[in-house]
Amino acid sequence: MRIRLNADGRVLQGTPVQIVQAMHAIAFGADGLSLSEYIDWACEHAARMMDVHLEIADGTEDERAAAFVDAMIESELAVRL
Repeated sequence: MRIRLNADGRVLQGTPVQIVQAMHAIAFGADGLSLSEYIDWACEHAARMMDVHLEIADGTEDERAAAFVDAMIESELAVRL
């Protein structure tokens, strides 16, 4: 899977987990968070800063990462390439 983040044009590719890991690696203020915690943090950040509400259900890390990437695409924070 390949996506482009609309905020900065960055292109990320891989599995949903790999994409979310790459986003986590470049996020300011998200150091020390697990991947699942990062997803929650990113959803809170999107709501607070961009008024975009991403609802990600509980589940495995793989399920949550896939749901997060899908929600970003659906909300037009990212585009599937």
